Amino acid sequence: MQCQDTLDCNSWLILVQMRLLAEWLVRKTRLLTIALSSKLSLSNSLMYCATTIACGASGTAAVKYGTMRENVLALTAVLPPTKILSSHSAAFSDIARPDIVHCGSTALKSSAGYNLTALLTGSEGTLGIITDCTVKLHPIHNNVIAAVCAFDDLHTAAEAVTTIRMMGIPVSRIELLDEMSVHAFNKSLQCTERSEASKEKDSKLQLQPMELKPTLFMEFSAHSEEAVLEDLSAAQIICVDDFDGTNFVSASDEETRQALWVARHRLYYSSIALRSGDGEQEGATPRSTLLTDACVPLSHFADILSATARDVKELGVVGPCFGHAGDGNFHCIMPMVESDTEDYRKRVFQVNENLIRRVISVGGTCTGEHGVGYGKKKYLERMYGKGGIQLMTSVKKALDPWNVMNPGKIVDV
Repeated sequence: MQCQDTLDCNSWLILVQMRLLAEWLVRKTRLLTIALSSKLSLSNSLMYCATTIACGASGTAAVKYGTMRENVLALTAVLPPTKILSSHSAAFSDIARPDIVHCGSTALKSSAGYNLTALLTGSEGTLGIITDCTVKLHPIHNNVIAAVCAFDDLHTAAEAVTTIRMMGIPVSRIELLDEMSVHAFNKSLQCTERSEASKEKDSKLQLQPMELKPTLFMEFSAHSEEAVLEDLSAAQIICVDDFDGTNFVSASDEETRQALWVARHRLYYSSIALRSGDGEQEGATPRSTLLTDACVPLSHFADILSATARDVKELGVVGPCFGHAGDGNFHCIMPMVESDTEDYRKRVFQVNENLIRRVISVGGTCTGEHGVGYGKKKYLERMYGKGGIQLMTSVKKALDPWNVMNPGKIVDV
């Protein structure tokens, strides 16, 4: 097989075999792309690829590999119609095929013309329908070590993250969970309604409740054992010696690495389960949960994340806070139930409003990876001013004059 550094994904041919392809890439070539996931079902993998490109999304490995914006080299998209004719129109039979645009190239860099690939990536389906793409492939290192470390307070833990990044220590993933997030995981281990398969898996991993402190999750990978151990040692010195971290634990075998990271992987549903039903009342669901998403410069990460966790406590809402700490991206998961009072719901949304206000004030963004959609349009003018909104509106009108592509998202026209 000829080794390549890109992968062409046709949405009708290759994507239908996405999960098998992802597994084959990892097994045969030791290459990966953030656009594919072998851990998702086939249908979820299809949606995952489409939504990550449309939203410019990312995940826990973005600190090393970048977001979808940095990983999409080229794409093809079907543009919106420039004219709409009824079937009674005399010109109806002369309607041409939809305009199709090809953007970018398979080269790893290009200075040719406007960056249309970047324009369509993250456009949330408002400018066209992406039908295929070319994404980067990254080598998978054989030497991988995972580590966790607990801290006495959230601000100190976040400062440790910033220092690790500023010192240039290469991390593959670095995630931070606050105290309520750890509590959510510990409570999930006590749940008696889990399936037998889930209980058996937990038993195999020998999962135990974690110390109820803000906890940092790290992963390091390198081309040699010496290199990865050097990175681990440098991070440990910062966490333990400089920021008084405790219970620093690391592991290189895959099963133990999974056990160390399981609290992070289960955080979303563990957090929603904090407001589970009591038999008579239905509990929170993903649809009834507000999941915030913001990103700040690393120099402000500790202050903004701590302030958000403080808001959650002072306003008396349930809201575990956690972050893709390595790039300043963080979330707060606030589950709600049908019986919540209007006052409680106002407090939940107040947490989000305070968060966005602080984030924009320090030069951050109202969304780091989830997108604008309908709910965050009101924040864009604060970020870009009227001139920025007018420019985005002009682009929308030029490419979609009839406003048929996801009308009402990102900008109003």
